[in-house]
Amino acid sequence: MYADDELVMISALQHFLFCRRQCALIHVEGAWRENYLTATGRILHGRVDRMGSETRRDVHAATSLRLVSNRLGVMGVADMVEFLRVESSHDSDGRTIAARLPKREEWWRPYPVEYKRGRPKAHRADEVQLCAQAICLEEMLGVFVPEGALFYGEPRRRTVIAFGDELRALTESVARDAHALIRSGVTPPPVLTKGCEACSLKESCFEAAPSAKAWIAGQIDEIAEGMA
Repeated sequence: MYADDELVMISALQHFLFCRRQCALIHVEGAWRENYLTATGRILHGRVDRMGSETRRDVHAATSLRLVSNRLGVMGVADMVEFLRVESSHDSDGRTIAARLPKREEWWRPYPVEYKRGRPKAHRADEVQLCAQAICLEEMLGVFVPEGALFYGEPRRRTVIAFGDELRALTESVARDAHALIRSGVTPPPVLTKGCEACSLKESCFEAAPSAKAWIAGQIDEIAEGMA
């Protein structure tokens, strides 16, 4: 369990799995730079936020819902959590899957939905971010959340994500590693990958990196000091 002052943003898990250096630049050094891709993502999120909360038949949609999990040590804001009206608070396996909502008598099952620009990705960073949101909801509401969805801007349709044991284990592992990285205060060196093209921090990332010559000189100095 993490104390409240040890909590990190849920987005740090997504950043960590995408690129550890990006995670450190944002969550250790406080760096951020917007480009076209992040701007379109921000606009997409803004449209969701403007929806507010509304109930349509058997679905109550809540946007910008604050989330926290002291077990994972994360906090953040969900793009949208749909609460689906169900007949029972338990599923066929006897697990509690639904809770009461304020001023409502029915049972409502939480279903997190995260909005992303572009298309589904080969890496699992988005899935981990969504799974972390589900774990927050489970901890806050005392329910089991079996699945959620990622909505991608280009195909404009949802990808259903099941929160199975493997994804949950990966999410917990990434949370531990992200905490360790942020706690260390050390920013990893840059590694050029295909993902760099879509990163808004690409230019500043490599500009801030020490040259190979300077790095080698630093390593030699450390070895010399150790031998002294």
